[in-house]
Amino acid sequence: MSTTDKVVMRQRDVAGCTVVDLTGRLDATTYGHLRDALIKLTLDQPRALIAEVDLLDVVNEPALTVFSAVRMRTERWPGVPVLIVARDPDQYEMLASSAIRRFVPIYSQLAAAVGAVRKPPPRRRSTAQFAPIPASSGAARLFTQETCREWNVVHRTEDAIGVATELVENAITHAGTPLEVRLELHNGYLTIAVRDDDPRTAVLRQRPGGRLMGYGLQVIAGLATAWGCSPAPGGGKIVWAVLRVAPHRLTPFRV
Repeated sequence: MSTTDKVVMRQRDVAGCTVVDLTGRLDATTYGHLRDALIKLTLDQPRALIAEVDLLDVVNEPALTVFSAVRMRTERWPGVPVLIVARDPDQYEMLASSAIRRFVPIYSQLAAAVGAVRKPPPRRRSTAQFAPIPASSGAARLFTQETCREWNVVHRTEDAIGVATELVENAITHAGTPLEVRLELHNGYLTIAVRDDDPRTAVLRQRPGGRLMGYGLQVIAGLATAWGCSPAPGGGKIVWAVLRVAPHRLTPFRV
């Protein structure tokens, strides 16, 4: 159980899905905390994140966009579906008649929501830990190169190495903590993610006149289909970037 200011979250596993029961008041003061807490729950990559909202007091319809915000922030990576369950008829009717239903599926029963979650495509994953020292940049490049070769995505190796280098060097420079590099191959996309212990969000900063400060995240934004920064479970953050991989170039996944 966890508390996000005025919202209490109780979570459990149901058929590989993370089901979180939300109790409290969803308003401007709890919106950001709840959004970040739900995003953290997706980083363990369950089959789906299902929010039960019967006991959630929603102050107005715009507050419901917390669920679409979570979906948009996690849709590309970690690629976890977000669903809502409201058993109470009045709560269900409020959700079903709102704009949120265009972005997040609404169900009146948990069993129906779990049954609607498709079996996720196979996911390959490889991780490595590095110290916050300059030599880790070269070690991360070698790790990325070897992983791309093993997974037969050599056509994106150069881009993957470029992204990994920028993410690692950015973490070394600005976080200065031990870091973990994670590569994932999932549903036609290659994700490069770097976790560090610094909770500060990685952002693209601009000087007056629109000039970007530094080049690391600019390089990533140019190479990647999508990139983002998510709060990590237990503290710190995960900065990630996704590269599109042509499906016919993938090797078969072995269970």
